[in-house]
Amino acid sequence: MARTRKITDEQILKAAQAVFLEKGFGASTLEIAEKAGISEGSIFKRFSTKENLFFTAMGLSDISSWLSYLETVVGQGDLKENLRTVGMKAMKVSQEHLPKMMMVMSQGLPVPTVMRSAAAPPVRNLKALTQFFEKEIALGRMQTKSPRAVAQMFAGSLMSYVFLSHMSPELLPEPQEYIDSVVEILWKSIQP
Repeated sequence: MARTRKITDEQILKAAQAVFLEKGFGASTLEIAEKAGISEGSIFKRFSTKENLFFTAMGLSDISSWLSYLETVVGQGDLKENLRTVGMKAMKVSQEHLPKMMMVMSQGLPVPTVMRSAAAPPVRNLKALTQFFEKEIALGRMQTKSPRAVAQMFAGSLMSYVFLSHMSPELLPEPQEYIDSVVEILWKSIQP
């Protein structure tokens, strides 16, 4: 019969988040285990890798959850409305995750290698958004010579809003109003 766990995953994640925020990804799993009051092996039994522990503890494991929405709406419904919806979904995820990553990165602390590679979530998100626009072009639902530039403008405008909302929210319009404006401006240059 298996032993009953004395510490929950949530307690481990709380300890891991505190250590990662203080020391970045370079913190050792031994430090995390000591803070949580468990053995280092217990961490790896529950979280297969240090990277998995980092993303889960920092609440970044589903950073691209809005991408699944893109896959369901290619060629479906009203493209402008789809862009509004994906914009709100992406903005909601970014509102939560950007401050956490900024805290780690602003201190010059180490981050997982994946965050500095072509597999980094922002790069992966931009690629998926570009592919979405390419598919919509192929279906004749929009036109542009540079779907990547359109994807970067769309994503960049969302990230700019999220960044500024953490600094001066009183200067910004409501998120939906902002998204509607961005989509209207973008639509004038991509409509078929």
